[in-house]
Amino acid sequence: MWTNADALWKDQESAITKWNTPLMEGEKIIELPTDQRTITRRYTDKTIEFIEKQDDKPFFVYLAHSMPHVPLYVPEDSYDPDPKNAYKCVIEHMDDETGRLLDKLRDLGLDKNTYVIFTSDNGPWTYLANHAGSAGPLKGYKGQTHEGGMRVPCVMWAPGRIPAGTECDQLATTLDLLPTIAALADSELPKDLKIDGVDLSLLLKDPSAETPRKEFLYYSKSGDLDGIRQDDWKLLIRKKNPQKGEPKIDPPQYINFLYDLSKDIGEEKNLAEEHPELVIVMRQKMESLDAEVEANARVVWQKPASE
Repeated sequence: MWTNADALWKDQESAITKWNTPLMEGEKIIELPTDQRTITRRYTDKTIEFIEKQDDKPFFVYLAHSMPHVPLYVPEDSYDPDPKNAYKCVIEHMDDETGRLLDKLRDLGLDKNTYVIFTSDNGPWTYLANHAGSAGPLKGYKGQTHEGGMRVPCVMWAPGRIPAGTECDQLATTLDLLPTIAALADSELPKDLKIDGVDLSLLLKDPSAETPRKEFLYYSKSGDLDGIRQDDWKLLIRKKNPQKGEPKIDPPQYINFLYDLSKDIGEEKNLAEEHPELVIVMRQKMESLDAEVEANARVVWQKPASE
């Protein structure tokens, strides 16, 4: 997959000629095909336009850039024809556009009363080399439940509200953004709904504070329950697959992988045999929490029948 990524980068016109990607506003297609070289800047333009219209009203913006998802494209003033620099070019362009947003907040005098949260939805596609990022010391990549597939950077900016230069290594997830933002905005969440996230607003003021998030469930890309993290301990359950030429294993057998992330961030040493009692407790908790998620799941949306 994506064996032609370098060729696509060299041919930036392919942003139009290769793909038939629509650009939508609401439910209306406003451009087809979209020139993906311009899309990061245009998203930013639209966001700035929205902010300028708010006057003194509170506002919320969810800006989800398509980049740096492959295929990678940037405008001409950010382009380096060397494919080795493709990912770097896209990230630098995103950084510039994020800077434009921060400058606008400063210009409007909103910087002291606005929280900006910059994060991602998954780890990198490391096998795409110069067209993706790096997971550093972490094991795995996008689509996997190893830390390299699940951990993402998170940078928060709120002058006068979040201490500058502080770092926090407490357990947190994007699930927690809803209750955290609600708390920061003095908004009350519906009492009749089971919210999966927890309020992390205290950590923004004091990174050394104890996180209210003690657990985290891992689901595979196909939606199967894959593991659990409790504090520094992580348990992954893997179905044992037969070797080539061996018969199918029936009933299925599973292998436990237990890691102490405080000492083994690369998930290299399986401690399951050394702590069998912990494996049992964590697996029970994992299954209990999964049952809670299932019990409180919202009804799947269905398209209304036409009249």
